[in-house]
Amino acid sequence: MSKFIEALRYLYFTRPYNTIKLGLFRIEQLLSQMGNPHLGVKYFHITGSNGKGSVTTFLEYLTCEHGKSVTGYYSPHLSTILERFHHNTTLIDEELFLEALETVKLHAERLDQFGPEFSPSFFEFVTAMYFYITKKLRAEFGSVEVGLGGRFDATNVLVPEVSVITTVSLEHTNVLGDTVEQIAFEKAGIVKPGKPVVIGQMPENAKNVIREVARERGSKVYEYGKDFEAEIVELGFNRNVYNYFGDVTIKNIPVRLNGKHQLFNVAIALKAFELAAKLDEKFVKSALEKAFIPGRFEEIERIVFDGAHNPQAAEMFVENLKLYFPNETRAILFGILDDKDKESVLKIIGPECNVMIVTRPPSKRAKKVEETFEIAKKYCQEVIFEPDPIKAFEILKNSKAEAKFVTGSFYLVGLLRSYAINGGISEELLLGGA
Repeated sequence: MSKFIEALRYLYFTRPYNTIKLGLFRIEQLLSQMGNPHLGVKYFHITGSNGKGSVTTFLEYLTCEHGKSVTGYYSPHLSTILERFHHNTTLIDEELFLEALETVKLHAERLDQFGPEFSPSFFEFVTAMYFYITKKLRAEFGSVEVGLGGRFDATNVLVPEVSVITTVSLEHTNVLGDTVEQIAFEKAGIVKPGKPVVIGQMPENAKNVIREVARERGSKVYEYGKDFEAEIVELGFNRNVYNYFGDVTIKNIPVRLNGKHQLFNVAIALKAFELAAKLDEKFVKSALEKAFIPGRFEEIERIVFDGAHNPQAAEMFVENLKLYFPNETRAILFGILDDKDKESVLKIIGPECNVMIVTRPPSKRAKKVEETFEIAKKYCQEVIFEPDPIKAFEILKNSKAEAKFVTGSFYLVGLLRSYAINGGISEELLLGGA
């Protein structure tokens, strides 16, 4: 067994993956023991129900193209845990990953001795690794995606140059609250005293909560549609063009990432960057043309891979179907976790496909796959049940549909994306962490 796989086994099984521990005292203690590697870096801190991964990516690319050293921190990953840690838009190598893991492990195991309540979770552990990596690489900037919520997320130990809240909708209601206002309050937890916050389109009641938190903390709020905005020039698959209107106006910005919703993400990222540094039109265009996220309406061998695990993401997925594949017959391979709103997601996606293949994402949180199948039958004209995702993928490949898609859980997208590229499943994915 390689050192890398051995390290992953430690992370996934000693630091239980998918175990949520709220509160900041563990990560604060862990970082304190490590000499506080998170201090002294200029961060963009990004949360939101949808769009936070895109905005985090855009900000990383913008910072890098403007000539600054930057790290990026993302979750979850699709095919390899290294996707969580970027330096100047590329993944870190296994050697640096292992060095960071061994360093954090030393300190985490000291905390373990005080009992389960003090034992760092998987996400706290890898967040500490990110801060170690950022310090080690002497990065001037960091672009950091919140894991869950904001207020008690492990990333919330940092002090940002700019906080960003992309969208607010009902999600993770068992943890964040069951109203839009409660979720907005949790996300507004990343707003820091005197530091500006950029917000995207969201319900007015969510905006009011964020405005109130920002007012209490002396933070200026910059709102999409009021303080900055963007417009669509043209939309084409892998070639979308936007105009941006903020402190400066930049026209005809090419964007590789697909979907009308990227209009808001592009504008939010440009506004956030504008608050931290000066925008250069040439660098803006090169950054957003290069910016890429695996598994976000990405085409590999004529199959499109895209995560759509909540109703808002499902609506964006369907919008993209209609936009880029308007008159084609569609086959969709779909799998979703048991703790997601299956009914709402399938109600949106089901009617838009000619055939749906229902399968099981590779996760302990996806055991009720028959339940998914039964719900799908209500909304799609033809539904095939194949719990094995590899067999299901072969059914999709052999389908006579003109347009083919893999969607639902990012766990499923990650597994099958890797399979499509490599012709097999990596030892890391077989481990069950991704």
